[in-house]
Order: sequence, then structure tokens, then C-alpha cells
Amino acid sequence: MAGSYNRNQIRAALAETDPAYSFYLDLETGQVVTVPDIETTPEAEALRNSVMDGYGDRFRYIPGGNTAPSDVDVQSWLDAEGI
Repeated sequence: MAGSYNRNQIRAALAETDPAYSFYLDLETGQVVTVPDIETTPEAEALRNSVMDGYGDRFRYIPGGNTAPSDVDVQSWLDAEGI
């Protein structure tokens, strides 16, 4: 999958540690989508549903928890996702 992806946003998502949010790369736009996992608004629910409906084909989950991700970490994640 060739494309232009926002590596800075991917790096920031890899560094996230807030369990209230999940992060997904949108393969169509190249941008990272922030999904509020515990928010109960209709907008948050619609976003979660949209991401889950496109998971795998359009959206790829970005695991957080790496407090100091590097360019190598970003590339490793992209490679592991086959992107």
C-alpha cells in the first residue's frame, strides 16, 4: 500500500498513554484519527462505528505506550502493518 502518511501523527500516536483514546491511521487520508473510547456522545459513537466498519481495509490501529518513539519505530509499525 503506497501512500503518503503523516509520520509525525503516527509518532505522536505511538507515544500516547491515555487509555481514554485509541488511534487509527486512515489509509485514505494518511491522517491519524483519534477515537474517544469512553465518550458517550452520538458523535463519538458514530466515529467509533465508522472506524470499526472500516477496520483493516481503511483504518489500522496504532498502539500507544512508547514514550519516546523514533523514526525507526514509525517505520517498524508501518512495515508490520504491510503499509
